Amino acid sequence: MPKKRTEARLLSYTLIYDTAGKLITERTVTDISSLKTFLSSEEFTTLQTVLKEATVKLDTIHNQIESHLNSRLMKG
Repeated sequence: MPKKRTEARLLSYTLIYDTAGKLITERTVTDISSLKTFLSSEEFTTLQTVLKEATVKLDTIHNQIESHLNSRLMKG
């Protein structure tokens, strides 16, 4: 019988560079609504807030990387 998981990846951010020289950023956020029944109201609200804040910060990083790459392409 498979071991029951005790953790879940809620947010991930990946930089991928392929053999064609293409740089890709990927952000994945898990819908946490199904966790609401397993957490206290305070825990769930805290988790929502953390995910929202982290998503905003990662979007900022994504935009900075994209802007930097675009400016290099225009100069080159």
